[in-house]
Amino acid sequence: MSIRYFLWVLVAALAFFGVYLIWSGQSMSATPAANRNPSPNAVPANVTIVPASLTKDGMPAKLGALSLTQSAIGASALAEFAQLHGKGFDLVGGYRADYADGNGKATLWVGQAKDASVAQAMLDAMAQKIGPNNAMFQNLQPLDISGRTLYEADGQGQKHFFYAVNDKIVWLAADPVQAADVLHSLWSAVK
Repeated sequence: MSIRYFLWVLVAALAFFGVYLIWSGQSMSATPAANRNPSPNAVPANVTIVPASLTKDGMPAKLGALSLTQSAIGASALAEFAQLHGKGFDLVGGYRADYADGNGKATLWVGQAKDASVAQAMLDAMAQKIGPNNAMFQNLQPLDISGRTLYEADGQGQKHFFYAVNDKIVWLAADPVQAADVLHSLWSAVK
């Protein structure tokens, strides 16, 4: 009787496994080729990025779960940018915004260049200056997300992301645990 039971369990398991393979093979063939082997830098198609709501000054009121705690806009923000980057950072406007909650913090810098080509040139210069041997930022990685080049780096205990969008240069520094959520909410907020 135990051999008969063993054979019955084996046949049932094989049948179940066969049905599973047939089902998973059909669902795989129904998946578009572009989604079967996405590039490691691609944002999954089923991710919905909800932009952060903006304050009257045009900065995100929240980034992920982090709330705006303080900010600098206009001349005071430009003075901070000049202090951080020195001369040659030709911006016509911008802001710095700090965000926090009980579990983390982030800082967002948005600088407005004269036009999109100047913003892109500034982005390229920033990436080149950081390069692979920078003492402050490590693991610089360019990512292509929705046709936009975004750079990611690690430094000072935070994840750093920077990119150009239209005439803006965006730099986000966030605690690693919340970095992805913060970046997702920021992604379409700055235009």
